[in-house]
Amino acid sequence: MAAKAISRRVKTLCSSRQYSLFDEAIAGNVDEIIAKPASAASLVCFEAPDPRNLSINGKPLEEHLQLAGLTTPLKLRPLLTTLSFTEFEASYRPGGRPPYAPRAMVGIILYGILQGLSSLRDLERLARADVGCWWLSGGIMPDHSVIGRFVRQHEALLTTDFFDQLARQVLKVTGSGTTALAGDGTTIEAMASRFQLMREEALQQALAQAKETVQARPDDAAAVRRLSVLKQAEVELKSRQQKQAAKNKDPAKTQVQSNEPEAVLQPQKNSKDFRGSYKPTILANDKRVIVACDVHPSSETEVTPALLDRAQALGKVETVLLDAGFFSEGILEATAQRGIELLCPEGQSVKEDWNKQSDKQFPKNRFRYQADEDSYLCPNQQRLTRRNSCSGGQSGPAYTVYACDACADCPLKSQCTRSASGRKIKRYAVDAKKDALRAKMGSPEHRQRYRKRQAMMEPVFSQLRGRQGLHRFRRKGLAGVKVEFVLHAMAYNLGRALVVVLLHALYQSLRQIELVLWLFVRYLSVVSHKPRFRVIWANGADF
Repeated sequence: MAAKAISRRVKTLCSSRQYSLFDEAIAGNVDEIIAKPASAASLVCFEAPDPRNLSINGKPLEEHLQLAGLTTPLKLRPLLTTLSFTEFEASYRPGGRPPYAPRAMVGIILYGILQGLSSLRDLERLARADVGCWWLSGGIMPDHSVIGRFVRQHEALLTTDFFDQLARQVLKVTGSGTTALAGDGTTIEAMASRFQLMREEALQQALAQAKETVQARPDDAAAVRRLSVLKQAEVELKSRQQKQAAKNKDPAKTQVQSNEPEAVLQPQKNSKDFRGSYKPTILANDKRVIVACDVHPSSETEVTPALLDRAQALGKVETVLLDAGFFSEGILEATAQRGIELLCPEGQSVKEDWNKQSDKQFPKNRFRYQADEDSYLCPNQQRLTRRNSCSGGQSGPAYTVYACDACADCPLKSQCTRSASGRKIKRYAVDAKKDALRAKMGSPEHRQRYRKRQAMMEPVFSQLRGRQGLHRFRRKGLAGVKVEFVLHAMAYNLGRALVVVLLHALYQSLRQIELVLWLFVRYLSVVSHKPRFRVIWANGADF
């Protein structure tokens, strides 16, 4: 049964005959539709009022914002006007009542996220009550469902071309580029209930009950949706069980969120709790501008090659700084294929030893490979020689096994292995590249360069979580989560551009003050008829 279409009146602030708040006259019907007449049947007429026609207490809205010190909307609107919304407008068709202009809708959404408001209800209230939002939107007041449909309609455009266009503009405003980038990921909780976490047996029971409900009430839209989600969860569970079995782990312990199947049970940041979550990953430059971003259910490295491609589309990428979570074969190959220098330690960079650490046994990096003798040297200076090899296949890549005969009497055996046959080391083809990167990260020069990564990345996630309130996704499904994170990233980038614009305005103000002081000093020297006295300013000018 198809859902009934929702029909609501288009609401826009009235811009005609606006009076003071204390006048007795009433400024017309707020629900009045203000639309430009279509000049041709083939053109779409958008609801795009001019905010310069709005006034508060008898003063133009722009003047009111300046007097109130609300400079963010005044600086944000010129940034939005530099963007092209032609692709948004091309998706609309003539006929019916005028749709809200895409530029105004995007302005409401991004301005709201900058204020820490991301729910549709909050954005609806913002459009109706916030005077700064009126300046960006022209006074349109879209319903929460209209905002939701706008985002859903333009998901693909928002996550690809429009994000790239906005990032390119922000790079231009900030005067930064893509030469050196830092990358990192985080864990954001999904819109999923922990009480809906199921294993295979419970999921099959829920599926059987859902099928019975649909058979009894085939017109029940909620029951049909529930059955569809459970079927999706069943497919996801089987896929995860196959991966667990390939790792020689018990597939019976695999769980899935029955109300959010694509979310993966993961540990939360700054907490030991495990919740259904997604992993957003970003690339940012030295001015902390996000140049590329994406979301994966559980992996940071899977999306990194695509992020590098998107960053290279914006400009040349020479160096990328990644943390230890990216020290893998896939990242090494992805950067090498694209001609990008990789700076990535194998372990934590807070101590002197940046290699991987382990409390259970000596990690593989403690065994030094001797290329001239094709052998490994263990921490006790014993030699591990080649014993056998595996050609690889569907179960994994090819490798060579190295072992030692001196493990039985070694004093470090308890720290190295529990195997009766002694410690064995597997060498893969990618280990040569890992050894080279490990040796490179031991250089003081490269370590100093890598230390910039934390300052480039950590403030970005701090802003997304602390100021924009991205502690939990509000949309369900991987596609919905992706567009939600992209909206947060675009709002964040606009914030970075605003900082540069406001700092430039402050600099200009200080220059004007300096000029006034210079004129005042010259005036005093002339009036007093005394020789010119010397004043040295910060810019080196003397008077």
